Amino acid sequence: MNKEKIETYIEDCGFSEFKWINPKDISVKRWVRVKCEFGCSDYGLGACPPNTPTVEECREFFDEYKNGIVIRLSKTADKNNYPSDWSGDMTDKLLSLERKIFLDGFQKAFLLNQTCCCLCKECPGDRLNCKDKRKSRPSPEAFAVDVYKTVRDVGMEINVVKENPSEMNRIAILLIN
Repeated sequence: MNKEKIETYIEDCGFSEFKWINPKDISVKRWVRVKCEFGCSDYGLGACPPNTPTVEECREFFDEYKNGIVIRLSKTADKNNYPSDWSGDMTDKLLSLERKIFLDGFQKAFLLNQTCCCLCKECPGDRLNCKDKRKSRPSPEAFAVDVYKTVRDVGMEINVVKENPSEMNRIAILLIN
């Protein structure tokens, strides 16, 4: 694997904060899934639990990969006015990056998106009826990833947003074999 070439792809997309990770080191925890179920307004949508693998299946999924990249996106925002346009642009760039790496011979390339899937204004709420299955991707949290621990373990900073407006951190994970 030519990591320098992949890093060039990442930088060409405008992402400057990223770290390589062994996917076996991604922290997968049941508490993350419970927080999705009880506390997230996106629970039940097409790329969110319960439309995702079980916590154990998520652990097994990460074990199938040899390389991953944690990508940190930052934006100053008002938590009462989520920057949807910015998030949509980031999703487009991340999907483009995933596709470029796939076409470069890494057929298992898979993106855990930086946000819950928000491609459609009206989500049918299940994978079978998803209107854009090709682009729809789960977030790391939808795959039970303890994002705080995983990000800190690779040496990146991430904090809970305590003030408003403030810098928010969105995390994507791109898996590559």
